[in-house]
Amino acid sequence: MNIIKFNKKDWFINYIYFYVFVMPWNFFNGQMGTLSIVLLIWWLLVGKDRGYFIKLKDIVKVKPLLLLIIFFLYAYLSLLWTENIEFAKDSTLKFYKYYWIMIPVLFTVLDEEKVKYIFFIFVASLGIYAAFSILIFLNIIEIIDCSAENPRGILPYAIVTPYMGIAFLSSIVFLKYYSSKLIKHLFILIAVLTFIGLLINNGRAGQLAFFITFFILLFIYRSYLKNMNILLSAILIVIFSIFLLDLFGKLDRFRSGFNSLKYVEVEKLSGSWGSRLYLGYAAVDILKSNPIFGVGVGDNIDEFIKYAKKHPNHASMYRSFHNQHSDTLTKYGIVGYFLFLGSVLLLLNNLKQNRLYFSLGVVFFSMTFFDGLGDIILLMKPYNNIFILIFLLLSVIVYKSNDSKCLK
Repeated sequence: MNIIKFNKKDWFINYIYFYVFVMPWNFFNGQMGTLSIVLLIWWLLVGKDRGYFIKLKDIVKVKPLLLLIIFFLYAYLSLLWTENIEFAKDSTLKFYKYYWIMIPVLFTVLDEEKVKYIFFIFVASLGIYAAFSILIFLNIIEIIDCSAENPRGILPYAIVTPYMGIAFLSSIVFLKYYSSKLIKHLFILIAVLTFIGLLINNGRAGQLAFFITFFILLFIYRSYLKNMNILLSAILIVIFSIFLLDLFGKLDRFRSGFNSLKYVEVEKLSGSWGSRLYLGYAAVDILKSNPIFGVGVGDNIDEFIKYAKKHPNHASMYRSFHNQHSDTLTKYGIVGYFLFLGSVLLLLNNLKQNRLYFSLGVVFFSMTFFDGLGDIILLMKPYNNIFILIFLLLSVIVYKSNDSKCLK
């Protein structure tokens, strides 16, 4: 069977497949802008004849997507209580700008069959990136600022590592739900490549997020652990993960991270993880000033600078919280944080009857949530665009499912 049905007569749909395939790579500055503008213009040209514009009104029917849109509008609204407007536009709001193209275009164009193909394309793209990273690790190819110790390729390892975890776990999910030998062989290959890619890269937050997400999946599918083959496979994955992390010298980075947390005094916190703990203390202090609405989209770093002057530490030089949750809470307060988190939880809840897409959603959002404890992952290119892509794909599944129920 064909995994992807390319249509020689429908180059617009084929362009969307290409758009998704290259999205995780970010080959050149302006890639997303250029490709998104082409996407929008093409959609405007064909949308009327294909009935895409009529479907725009249905966006509000998908409550998780509507709630997410409300969150983004709330982020813009927070400019009203933000003093540093320029920083707001440069540090956060610029990461949302292509969402306003992707949301109407992809929502109105895609159906469940195309969503399935796009998930295939996305995971395959990450599998190719894993092979790219492995070739760097083996010193077969050379990239500037990369080495066997840091085979990140053209993206920061803070992005590459969660990529690998998402692709590996998604491949395992696909293996459960598809019987085609071709698809199974493809995703076994991707799983092997991304498993290696996960363990040779340096993103500790991504690796920890992988282990947590893996155990969440085991809990969800705990009834399958009665099968001895599945149970042994799960145990072997954990054992090999730890063994390879040690073999590749990555466990030393975890040891140094834990050692940096041995002091609890703010002034003595040091190292990467110690700095993150210090930034956490600062976030709590900042949130106290306006816990409901936050300090606004542009002022949280200014508030951190004030905190750092009162509580000096080697981490005072940072201009990021290195934590997606702290960043969101300080900017938007409890209201904004729960608008955002609520949209994700509502989306997953609406997918519970569709185990394939529910599982894929758990993989992506769990990896993002736990990786976000160590990085501002949603304010990194191109992960920010990957987030809205996955959210939209799953929203289309929810919409089509609800639409089918209405027809019965």
